[in-house]
Amino acid sequence: MSLNSLFEISQRSFRALNAKMNATGQNIANANTEGYSRRRTTLAAQNTVSPGLYTPPSTPNAPGSGPRVTAYERMRDRMLDEAAAEAQTGQGGAREEARLLSVLEGALAPDTDSGLSASLEDFFGGLNDLANAPTDQGVRSTVLSKADGLTDAFNRLDQRLGSLRTDTESALASSVDKANGLLDDVAALNKKISEARAGGTPDLAAKDQRDRLVSKLSSLMPVEVQPDAEAGYTLSVDGMQVVQGTETTRLQQPDSTTVEFGKSGVAFAPGDTNGGELGAQLRTLNETLPEVQARLDGLAKDVVTEVNALHETGFDQNGNTGTPFFDPTKTTAGSMERAVDAPEAIAAYGAADAPGNTAPAQQMAALSESLTPKAIDLSASVGSKVQQAAAREEAQAATAAHLQSMAEGVSGVSLDEEMSTLIEQQQQFAASARVLSTAQEITSTLLSM
Repeated sequence: MSLNSLFEISQRSFRALNAKMNATGQNIANANTEGYSRRRTTLAAQNTVSPGLYTPPSTPNAPGSGPRVTAYERMRDRMLDEAAAEAQTGQGGAREEARLLSVLEGALAPDTDSGLSASLEDFFGGLNDLANAPTDQGVRSTVLSKADGLTDAFNRLDQRLGSLRTDTESALASSVDKANGLLDDVAALNKKISEARAGGTPDLAAKDQRDRLVSKLSSLMPVEVQPDAEAGYTLSVDGMQVVQGTETTRLQQPDSTTVEFGKSGVAFAPGDTNGGELGAQLRTLNETLPEVQARLDGLAKDVVTEVNALHETGFDQNGNTGTPFFDPTKTTAGSMERAVDAPEAIAAYGAADAPGNTAPAQQMAALSESLTPKAIDLSASVGSKVQQAAAREEAQAATAAHLQSMAEGVSGVSLDEEMSTLIEQQQQFAASARVLSTAQEITSTLLSM
């Protein structure tokens, strides 16, 4: 070992320790920065490559000439990141589905006096009162009023379903725009990171930013990430590549209820319970709302046809028969309306000359036993879906939080650990300085001799 080698080793040691201390200082400074990944500097021993002033050329057993920096990198666990992203997709989808279903449940208003089941009970209760007091004009007027309340309940619910559909379509379009913006940003960061890598200076901050964007994308849709050798990300959704290098395949909407990958004609199919926020919105538009609308229209048609069938067999106070109670041409929830225009026109009697016979009114009132449960079942089915979505959200949130905590254990900054590392580096710096000081003392001694 020559004096020249001692100086060279000290110089390289200071450089390497400076890089390590810079990384530690960066970690401490960004301990509370969202999305920041802890930095680490990796050192390796460097062999002697040239002879010293007083030593022959290096041999295979040469001790080396100090440390060198081999890598300056972020601490990430790709497996944990992928698992956390999958959990975020499930959480985002369940949260959005629970939100939309809660709005739908509120529209059905199962626990209020203006709800559909309550309106049906009121109407059929009025018919039962009419069967017991067919000549009471006040009771007859009440039946018409409750019939109007029933048609209003159907009409109002149909309008609220239409509004919810419109709002969900707007939310879907907004989510598509947001997803496309994130895809474009990831592609731009791929380019920036690749250029920095080609220049010999990795852009770790850009990598942190890209991971944050991928996390946001995961809440919108199930994204799979494949890192490539050029430090870029290839993103896929359902096997379709949406980002490859600097190129993106933007999501398209050929109509308000479909999302496709670019111009491929391949539609995004979210499945039954997953798919992120986009999946929840698509399921609501293509499955939940059409199902509820069909059941609501079916119930309205049953009320109109069954009540009319019995009403047309009865006689009103003027002796007329064969008239419908509801407009028979309007059998959907949005169009349903009353056809009887006066209290005396309600056909409550079984015969024109038998005022005590109120069989038609009794039979119409009895329809409550078969029709009201359908309204209750409709509300209950939506309520059950709300509970299931809420339970999925809670489970996915717990899973996501656990995985995120594990991921942060790798990438997050512990101030206690970093301060301990800083003290160690301080001691290493002092030791390297001692080597340099010793070399200087030896040089001074030799010169004085």
